[in-house]
Formats: sequence, structure tokens, C-alpha cells
Amino acid sequence: MALEARLQQAVLLKKVADAMKDLCKDVNFDCSEKGIQVQSMDSSHVALVSLLLRESAFADFKCDRPSSLGMNVDSLAKILKMCGPSDALKLRWQAEADTVSFQCEGSDDDRIAEFDLKLMQIESEHMEIPEQHYRVTARLPSSEFQKICRDLKEFGETMQVKASKEGIAFSVQGDLGAGNVMLKPREAEKPEDKVTLTVHEPVTATFALRYLVNFSKAAPLCGSVELGLGPDAPLLVKYDLESSENGHMQ
Repeated sequence: MALEARLQQAVLLKKVADAMKDLCKDVNFDCSEKGIQVQSMDSSHVALVSLLLRESAFADFKCDRPSSLGMNVDSLAKILKMCGPSDALKLRWQAEADTVSFQCEGSDDDRIAEFDLKLMQIESEHMEIPEQHYRVTARLPSSEFQKICRDLKEFGETMQVKASKEGIAFSVQGDLGAGNVMLKPREAEKPEDKVTLTVHEPVTATFALRYLVNFSKAAPLCGSVELGLGPDAPLLVKYDLESSENGHMQ
């Protein structure tokens, strides 16, 4: 086997596929001894989706040689839908094979579902992401970010994000009128309920809401989301895969 991996929680990969499927159609999963990585532009070349699923996120992980496995994300999501909430997942791929095999195991080994997915040849150039130094970094509950994006989408197509030491404001102006939501820094017992802001200088930037709504669908991956803002930089929306040790999606 060129690649053999076992995830204790299949639901982690399921959440990743669900978060990506509205942005990317076909992607290359680059496997190496470090884990599995994806870099893909969305279909309209506006957003760059980057995934790192570290080798340490797996119960077992063996990759004999670096390889790229091209898959249709929608098909992958359909396969992973078969996995129950506490199922484990085995991934297997033999060198030069044109399918990758998925095996979902129930928690008591009493149910095993197997599926082979056809691989695709996908042209993709590796993009070097320049190191960005964001003027503002905000962490907030991912469910709250998702609700703000969904609520404000009803009022207009673009959202202005204004961040300063006082807080982060999301505002939108449209035919119906204008609306805004302001979040102030707050402490909480649970880390995922906190709102924290690191501000080097105040930033105001405007983004298309339909992309933000798609990004915010990754909320199930992690209780909190990190936003990176700069005056001329693209917006960073980053989710850890349950914990930063497992990797992240941005």
C-alpha cells in the first residue's frame, strides 16, 4: 500500500469535505509522511482553500511516497455521509491504482461499509502563499460568525468589516436599508466562547458576502474561527480541525 491511514473519528474528514464542497469541485489531496494537504482555488478564482490534516490527527498513518490523489469533493462528501457519528475510517490506496478505498467501521466493529472512489487527473499548479502580516487578528465563536454572515446576507451583497481595539463591526448596506453587528472583546470560561482581538492598527475592509457565507459553513470544524485582516491583504478565515494539533483549514 502506498497510502494507508486510519482516522479514529471519520466525522472529522466528513466536516472537511462538507466545508469544501461549495467552494471547490475537484481537488488534489497531496499525501506525504507529514499528512494530507490540499491547495485549491475556488471555481471563480477568488478564494484559495488550503487544508492541512497532520499525520498526528490519524490513529495510524503510513505514506510510502508523496502522491497526489485527485478527487471530486462532492463525491467524497457523499461517501463520508455513510459514516456514523462515532465511526472510524480507513483510507487505502495502492500505487498506480485508479481508485482509493474508504472503509467505515462502527464503534463495536459490528458494521463495516466499504466504498471505492474513482480518482481523477487534475491539473493544478502549486501556489506559494505569501506570508501575510495581518494588522488585525480576531478570534470569535465560529457559530456566531456564521450567524452574522447569514443574517447580513439578507440585506446586501457586500459586507464591511471594521476592526479596532474597541471591537469588530460587521456592516452591510442594501436596498432594504443598513444593518450592522458589533462584537466587543469578551472573556469566557470556554475558550471557544471568547472574543479576542489583536490590533496593530485599525482596519476597514469590504468583502463579498456570498463567499463569507460559504467560508462560514466550516463552523462545525471548530468552536472558534480566526479572522486575519489587513488594509490591502485578502481576508484570512481559519478554522482548526477541532484542535490545532490536528491541522487547519483556511
